[in-house]
Amino acid sequence: MNKQSALLPVTSAILGYNLLIVSPVSAQVDPINLPFADPPTASTFELPIEDANQPDSALAQITPVSELRDVSPRDWAYEALRSLVEKYRCLRGSSDQTFEGNRALTRYEFAATLNLCLSRIEGLITDANTNGITEEDLARVQRLQAEFATELETFITELDTLDARVVRLEDQTFSTTTILRGGINFNIAGAFGDRKAVPRSENLSEDLDETLTLSSRVSLSFDTSFTGRDRLRTRIQAGNVNNFGSSVTGTDMTRLIGATNTGNDVSIGTLFYEFPLGDRGIMAIAPAADFPTRIFPALNPVSSISNFGAESPIYSFAFGAGTVAYYQFTDELAAGVTYLTTSGSNPDEGLFNGQYTALGQVTFTPSDELSMALTYGRYYAPEPGSTVNITASKGSQLAQLPFGESTATSSNALGLQSTYKLNDQMILGGWLSYFQANAEGSPTVSGLSGSSGADADIWSWAVTLAVLDVGKLGSQLNFVVGMPPKVTHNDIVEREDEDTSLHFELSYTYPLSDRIFITPGLMMITNPEHNANNDTLWVGLMRTSFSF
Repeated sequence: MNKQSALLPVTSAILGYNLLIVSPVSAQVDPINLPFADPPTASTFELPIEDANQPDSALAQITPVSELRDVSPRDWAYEALRSLVEKYRCLRGSSDQTFEGNRALTRYEFAATLNLCLSRIEGLITDANTNGITEEDLARVQRLQAEFATELETFITELDTLDARVVRLEDQTFSTTTILRGGINFNIAGAFGDRKAVPRSENLSEDLDETLTLSSRVSLSFDTSFTGRDRLRTRIQAGNVNNFGSSVTGTDMTRLIGATNTGNDVSIGTLFYEFPLGDRGIMAIAPAADFPTRIFPALNPVSSISNFGAESPIYSFAFGAGTVAYYQFTDELAAGVTYLTTSGSNPDEGLFNGQYTALGQVTFTPSDELSMALTYGRYYAPEPGSTVNITASKGSQLAQLPFGESTATSSNALGLQSTYKLNDQMILGGWLSYFQANAEGSPTVSGLSGSSGADADIWSWAVTLAVLDVGKLGSQLNFVVGMPPKVTHNDIVEREDEDTSLHFELSYTYPLSDRIFITPGLMMITNPEHNANNDTLWVGLMRTSFSF
């Protein structure tokens, strides 16, 4: 029998396995074109399966490869495949076209390599270039095909399933450069106490209505990349969530975080474009609603339900349009700057003639356990009552507007933030902030007895604790105790806070699944508005979060 006739039955058998695994390295897959997955690894043998616990019906009748015995270097098949690999150079993902040692191969890996060799030999046969294919090699191929028929069938079936999934993903993906992410919150919330709070020297006001509310918030984020390292984010949102601030309780010390209330109308939540600064930095330009701690580390380990507990006030009064930059000089030292304004689109004021906040931060991380940050902020607003006020609606009304809502006000602020990892489950955090406010205009504009140049000192502090994986992996227990911003001195004496409020907060985030979380939380404010004549206030929250 001549060599050509001997090839015919083998050719027919090989054509049934005409599948070639393409190395991700050679394919040069752009991760931006894979919108809901990480870029693939360089492994030749690993094939992703959507859910190993829920196999497709096509695979249900096939013995799982994982249940079969591995192929040892002592097996005849191992040496047979090694000789084919080295002769026909049909192992991808290895620089020297070998098995890289004498380690045992899983039968899944073995089938993948065998499939490559079958494809390689098929190519030689198709080209009618059979001089390098011996009858001995063909006999090896036939025996290997018979021995590993089950594994090859499993391998091919899974590849076909994977191809179908890729086609379906390509058909259903609305963009090859944009990732869509979304979140929905359902909130049950209520405030409790005897009366609404009032600032210093005001008489007790009306009774507090103790009612429960049900509200929701929806946000959709579109992340687009043009280079693979940059990001254009457009976030739209809608909601009817009340923040439980002064309109409900008489004080903003009870405000909730993430309380979007657009009357359920759709609006732009944020819009920015960020890009790398070298290999260790990042910069963002935002025409709408950016904030420093999207890039700056806030060093607050808790996931707070309150506006006060979410981050130090040193960050909160920086918001709007502008730019943020941050650079990691070494593993231990990083620094950033930001300039943001709420008047960026106003042709009468523009970027530099209206309200603005400029921040600079240096972050020091001497170890994996300890991080510290020192932040400086410069603030100005011609009318702080009509824009972001001096403490971004944190603390007492006097701290937010020490010289009234219509008096031009500036501030120099300092913040010290820190976190310390006590162990694998407990992370301690804290901050101290100081604002030195100055009346740039005459307080008489606000109906106060004062003069331009008046000063006020505003302090705030907090201690936070996050306890991870309590009850279930991925859960988090959060504690916050602190003093909301308080005016400790004011040249306009009647605008000083006489007493001290304390903020106590406890919340627990529990994952029902990878995409659904519930968060019960409770906060208590003693002496609201730093006024001992006010009754203690409570706010409770039950939040259910869905992400996709």
